[in-house]
Amino acid sequence: MLTIESTVENGVPIAESEEDNQEKTKKRGSPGEKASDLIACLHDWGVDKVFCVTVDNASSNDVALRKLKSDFQEKKHGLVLDGEMFHMRCSGHILNLVVCDRLKEINHVISCIRNAVRYPRSFTAWLKIFKESCKEANIESRALLCLDVSTRWNSTFLMLEAALKFKKAFEILDGDVNYTKYFEEDNVNGKRIDGPPIQRD
Repeated sequence: MLTIESTVENGVPIAESEEDNQEKTKKRGSPGEKASDLIACLHDWGVDKVFCVTVDNASSNDVALRKLKSDFQEKKHGLVLDGEMFHMRCSGHILNLVVCDRLKEINHVISCIRNAVRYPRSFTAWLKIFKESCKEANIESRALLCLDVSTRWNSTFLMLEAALKFKKAFEILDGDVNYTKYFEEDNVNGKRIDGPPIQRD
C-alpha cells in the first residue's frame, strides 16, 4: 500500500494545530498541481499500474484524481479492473465526520473542558499553580494535558481522556483567583469563554 501523506509518528497520530493544517493546505496548491506532483512521484517510483487511490471527500481531490486516472488510462493496463475501483472514499474521514457531527450535541461541555485545559498551558505561573493542585489532589499521573484539534475527534478523545485524570486538580483550581478570572474575561468577540467545567461535565 502506498501512502502519500502521513500524520502518524511511531504509530501515534500527531495532533496538529488548525494553523498547521491551513499552512499545509496553502502549500498543496491547486488540484491540477496536486495531480501533476503525484503523477511525477509515481513515475519516479516506477509505479505504472494503480488499483485504487483513497482520499477524503474534498472536491479538489475529485478533480486531481480525474487527471490522475486519465494519465493512467493512456497506459496499457495502467488501471486494474479498468479503474472501476480507482477512487475510494476514506472510511476514516467519513467516520471522523460522523463522530464530529455527534459531538456537536455536547459541544458546550467539550468547550468548557478545552478552555480548562488551555488555562495551565497559557502561562508558566499558571502551570506551576496547576502542578501544585495536582500535588494537593495526590495525582501522580505522568500523562500530560493536551489540546485537541476541533476537526479531529480522536484528538478530542485524547484531550478528554487526559483531562479526566486531572479532574480533582481542576476542582481544586476552582478556588484560585486567576483560574476564576480567566473564565470571566471577555474573549476577542466580547463574549465570555465557556467554563469552567462543573461536576457533571
